[in-house]
Amino acid sequence: MSRFGTQDQGKWRRRAGAAQTAALLAMPPAPAAAQTLPVEMFRLAEVLGAVHHLRTVCGTREGQLWRNKMIEMMGAVGPEEKDRQELIARFNDAFHNTRNRYSTCSRSAAGQSDKLFEEGQRIARDLAAKGYGR
Repeated sequence: MSRFGTQDQGKWRRRAGAAQTAALLAMPPAPAAAQTLPVEMFRLAEVLGAVHHLRTVCGTREGQLWRNKMIEMMGAVGPEEKDRQELIARFNDAFHNTRNRYSTCSRSAAGQSDKLFEEGQRIARDLAAKGYGR
């Protein structure tokens, strides 16, 4: 078992999830007609905030990777100021709530990290299918 309490398959999923999220974030913004961001975009901000803490506490040494992914997402989407502030608040709230719940890396923290990666992958695929990040 790895440090996160999962097999090599779990490592692959995390890498694949990071790659899919990175691919979404590297795409140009959604069409200008989309004035309001979908709720999934806000959930993705929460996932990124929680993952930022979990990956740090479990010793991945990724530094500010997930925070930077959040910044890239906002750059790719180009939200209006109100939505931008809400995305930031969701990221920060999820980070702090996760930090309060998981102060150390445990089997539970590693499992939560895996679940969030899977959810993030699904959200990124759904948003890409809707034209966000294209």
